[in-house]
Amino acid sequence: MPPESKATSVPLTPEEGPPAGPRLGGLVRHSAIYSAAPLLRQLIAVGMTRLYTLWLGDSGFGVKGVIDLWMIGLQQLLGVNALSALVRFYYDSKDPKERAATVTSTTLLVSALAWSICALAWIAAPSLQPLLLPSTSEFADGELLGLLRLMLLLIPFQLSTQSGYYYLQAIRRSGLYTTIQTAKLLFEIALNFVLLGHFDMGVRGFLLSMLAGEALTTVLLCGWMFRDLGVHFRARLLKPLVAYALPLIPVGVCQLAIHSLDRYLLVDLTTGDNGWSTTGVYELGYKIGFLVTGVLLGPFIQIFHPWIFDIEDETERADHLRRVATWAVLAIASVSLGVILFGRQAAMLLGGEEKFWDAWRVIPWIAGGYVFWALYHVAQIPVFIAKRTGRLFVINLTALGVNVIANVTLIPRYGFIGAGIATSLTFLVLSGLGFLTARSVSPVRFELGRLAQITALVVAAGALAFLFDGMEVDGRLGLVETIACKAAVAAALLGAAWRIILHADERAALVGFVAARLGR
Repeated sequence: MPPESKATSVPLTPEEGPPAGPRLGGLVRHSAIYSAAPLLRQLIAVGMTRLYTLWLGDSGFGVKGVIDLWMIGLQQLLGVNALSALVRFYYDSKDPKERAATVTSTTLLVSALAWSICALAWIAAPSLQPLLLPSTSEFADGELLGLLRLMLLLIPFQLSTQSGYYYLQAIRRSGLYTTIQTAKLLFEIALNFVLLGHFDMGVRGFLLSMLAGEALTTVLLCGWMFRDLGVHFRARLLKPLVAYALPLIPVGVCQLAIHSLDRYLLVDLTTGDNGWSTTGVYELGYKIGFLVTGVLLGPFIQIFHPWIFDIEDETERADHLRRVATWAVLAIASVSLGVILFGRQAAMLLGGEEKFWDAWRVIPWIAGGYVFWALYHVAQIPVFIAKRTGRLFVINLTALGVNVIANVTLIPRYGFIGAGIATSLTFLVLSGLGFLTARSVSPVRFELGRLAQITALVVAAGALAFLFDGMEVDGRLGLVETIACKAAVAAALLGAAWRIILHADERAALVGFVAARLGR
């Protein structure tokens, strides 16, 4: 047990100090800051795609995608959700020593588990490689074994880095969080140009770039965190945290399957020999449809969780959760209208070759589905507050069953469009189950009427997008006319959101907030 000489060390306070009460302005500001890194990452990902396909080739690009998927899945199994529990339990105590011990104990537990499991997997890698990375004519067994071992070395560093990120999230250091993530991203991209572009190291170079970035970030970020908090391990603090986090591990696995299983089913269920081609078109549509969620939802959750957990009065917390949930979903839906309406133009711009343009047929389904995903995320917050996370496994397992049945039923009939419909249907069911579960564990009464109005806007946008794009494809509308019609629809729907969904006092408060920021 480390000495307790540093037990008096006080964790860094949030940037704005201990809040006298919930500050909506701070919530918006921190969400905007958190959004900067994902937005930059999305922009760079779009720009780097053509380079990765050039540097890695089609087979290397495929192996990279499979490794990305395995890294996400193994992080779920090895405890990334225990680190998210850190933010929930951080606010259970007002004692700085207890808070510091919660952070360091969780980090030490997850890191020890990750290193132990990955070390055993490293030894067993020759047996695991045919299962995780099957051999092909393009890759020798020895090369795939080396890639697998690099991946296993990378994962513990990723989890250790995540612990530092969650600590920054808990103390609301959004600026430092974004700065570190951005610096790490740019460092890894620079190494990609050296190792992939110059030395032609392929997937190995890609993984080495990530390993260098994660290892450096872990040493600096976790070193700073432990220096500030001390190194304490208190098992008594971990028992309730582990009980909270354990159900989230199968929840994460279910969600990983919900988000990615459609690609595998498309390959198997598409008629003819063009399964991979069809999947490629669908992948482009999925990426475009996911853009808003990737940039906005995660950053909002990062600051909203510590913000709402820090409110002690249950009535006050329920009131803020009810109102902010509506505003958050409205903001995500409003931005999603642009993706839903102009998905065809985005597919033509980003797809390059004409064979990718058909991706527009699935974009409204995906983008609309992720509005339901945002609804689910706000619905599950009362479950986190009540620490009843076991219920989330039941509803996610149910949603996964719906996803499999819908994909197996719709893909043979409608192709990749069926996969998009299945995605939207799955998230609709998941959000509905989420609200039913929240109602059973919490006094929060979400504004279901206004949330239904938001959903109606999204459905209207999708229907009109399909109408105008179909008319353009048939030659009844030109490109300029189509864009003009869509712009008019976007203005009308946003106007309806402003005048009908938002209340008069909310409109006045928003105008005042923006005016004050512009004046400043």
